[in-house]
Amino acid sequence: MFINSKLAQFPKHWLGVVQVTGAAILWGTSATLAKHLFNSAVSAFDVAQMRLTLSFILLLVVLSISKPMLLHVRRSDLGYLAIFGIIGLGLLQFTYLLALSYTNVATALFLQYTAPIIILIVGLLLRTEVLTGIKLVALSTSIIGGYLIVAGTTSGFGLNPLGVIYGLAAACTFAFYSMYGKRGLKTYNSWTLLVWGMGFGSLVWCIYQPPWTLALRYGGLAWLQFLYIAVVATILPFGLYIKGLHNLSAFGAGMIGMLEPVVGAISAFFFLGELLSLTQIWGSSLILLGVALLQMNALKRSGDQIYPLSQN
Repeated sequence: MFINSKLAQFPKHWLGVVQVTGAAILWGTSATLAKHLFNSAVSAFDVAQMRLTLSFILLLVVLSISKPMLLHVRRSDLGYLAIFGIIGLGLLQFTYLLALSYTNVATALFLQYTAPIIILIVGLLLRTEVLTGIKLVALSTSIIGGYLIVAGTTSGFGLNPLGVIYGLAAACTFAFYSMYGKRGLKTYNSWTLLVWGMGFGSLVWCIYQPPWTLALRYGGLAWLQFLYIAVVATILPFGLYIKGLHNLSAFGAGMIGMLEPVVGAISAFFFLGELLSLTQIWGSSLILLGVALLQMNALKRSGDQIYPLSQN
């Protein structure tokens, strides 16, 4: 209760910044483990299915015990939740993990985080975003920074054609997750969206292969890794990100999410032995600059008060 009361006093915009930054850190560090699994000949299909299925089961159990009312949805909204789960969560996991299996960590993250470009273009078409100079500068700076992070790796761009296709598809599905998820937040709690989305997303994977056959294929160590991916790489970061969407615009959340390639590069340096070059350091600095420019603009315009969502 004490923590909730303190959070309620925190300006919504800055709470959203903290939430999405936390999601980016968790996603960035977990990408190295996923790549390690692929290097150990674990199928990207199996990781994607296990990630969604385990996350759904764990989240369903926790909510059933702690807040069962969050599981209640209107029957008329099942179509929306199915689309959100299948495309926004299911296809996002599938395309990103396949991109990661065909390329290196930096390339997969860079391709996925072209999503803010898509969000901005669609937002302009739907008139939910306003084009400003600071947005263009921040977006351009961050994209160039992401490019430098990839260019500075020992292997450079892992330009496997399939990896590029899946990476760009991941950008589209991530943009969809951000924009379509924000619509659902007008009606439902973020955890409600997440548990139902994961449920529908994992249900589709059952068509590919029954989950019990997948469960029998791996031993104890792999299960510990799957459990880590389900909790640390899925439930917590997706939960933080969608809560951040409640306090930020889809574009604003997507831009802060671009911190993930920075975290991924640093994490790959420590855990995968990948070189952290001067070029990557410059690229990381540019991404940090792009994110900082948006937040400085927010601080200037809001006076550290509650930030209007439509103007983020």
